[in-house]
Amino acid sequence: MHVTQQPGPTDADRGRRFWQTRNFILFFVATSASTLGSAMVSVALTFAVLSHGHSASILGLVLAAQAAPVVVLMVPAGAIADRWVRRSLMVGADLLRCASQGLTAILMAGAHPSVAVLIGLVTLVGVGNAFYGPAESGLIPVLARPEDLRRVNSLLSLSGSITAILGPSLGGMLVAIGSAPIAIGCDAVTYAISAICLTAISTLRPARRATAPFQTQLLAGLREFHQRRWLILMTAQYGFLNLAAFAPFLILGPVSLAHVVRGAQSWGIISSAIGIGGIFGGGVSLFWHVSRPLVLYETAAAVLVIPLVLLAAQASVPYLALGGVAFGAGIVILNLVAQTTIQRQVPEEALSRINALFGLVAQGLTPLSYAMCGFLARAVGIKPVLAASSVVVGVSVVVLLMRRETWDLRDAPAVADGRSQDKGGRTRGQDNRSSR
Repeated sequence: MHVTQQPGPTDADRGRRFWQTRNFILFFVATSASTLGSAMVSVALTFAVLSHGHSASILGLVLAAQAAPVVVLMVPAGAIADRWVRRSLMVGADLLRCASQGLTAILMAGAHPSVAVLIGLVTLVGVGNAFYGPAESGLIPVLARPEDLRRVNSLLSLSGSITAILGPSLGGMLVAIGSAPIAIGCDAVTYAISAICLTAISTLRPARRATAPFQTQLLAGLREFHQRRWLILMTAQYGFLNLAAFAPFLILGPVSLAHVVRGAQSWGIISSAIGIGGIFGGGVSLFWHVSRPLVLYETAAAVLVIPLVLLAAQASVPYLALGGVAFGAGIVILNLVAQTTIQRQVPEEALSRINALFGLVAQGLTPLSYAMCGFLARAVGIKPVLAASSVVVGVSVVVLLMRRETWDLRDAPAVADGRSQDKGGRTRGQDNRSSR
């Protein structure tokens, strides 16, 4: 092991509430700015590609090129983030994405960019995303005290939910006035703001870093993951929910309304309700503490049955909007519980690798789940798929609530004093004595 500098609290920060500290404010601004820009560009890039005369197939290739590096590079990026200074890695990812999006905006504002160049530029954005995510998840526990992690993650989630509502609206407004390249340029600016804020974060607290070969460290991360049964169960269920809950609602929802009068408008209302639900879920998590996080995780998973049942029953739009609120709240709470529990139970020097493995399942299965959902809907119909999805989600919740690991895991930090969770979810110390 050797010591590198990681962000830590300054003397002025000590004794303040976590949201008043300089480091957290800088990190919050950085995250909020880049998230808002990404939400804006999700609409702007789509219409910019189409407005240049490219087909839907080309658009699919562009979006796939941006998503593919995240799936391919996330696990190696997690190992790299556990070896290097995470803040520096995040700044580098921001600068890469800033340059790529800035050049994309310039090309979109001028002549028709070639498809190859466009795909190359969005691939660079995907590479930045792949390295930024694991480094960010490992940096948060260094910025905040263990007892503040839940609220820190809740505030970041609230910011993400709000920008998820505002971003597409702002991007759509710019597209409407013919300024999609400006929206893409704004995304580049937000990455620059993020890089500046991250650079200004204080670096006082040392953190251990491994000197073992890269392959050895990568395998060590897999062992850290494998020795925690609660983490395996939580990750596996999240991937399962991708297949059985997220994709059926997000794909089959708009499809079922496509041929209804004002169907697009109705789905817009439901989409807004999902964002409102996310804000609600983040707000609840900010003030509501539970001692058994995996029980809350299963409760949030059970909530996802509500929108599936309402959609299968072809409920009216007001009821579907309520289902959207439940859907948004459930997803946010699932993500918050997963992120906070990993941060509090996994040693800091392995955090980025563990989060990368979790993220690989969480994001890597998304394209497959979308494809499977559409195929099944064509084969057997929308209603049977939604009904079956609600049943299998409910069964998965019951099965995991019957597992001992779900109830054994307590919300107690295990990284501050070198302790970790054993395979059954119980805390163990370096002296091998059990601890509550």
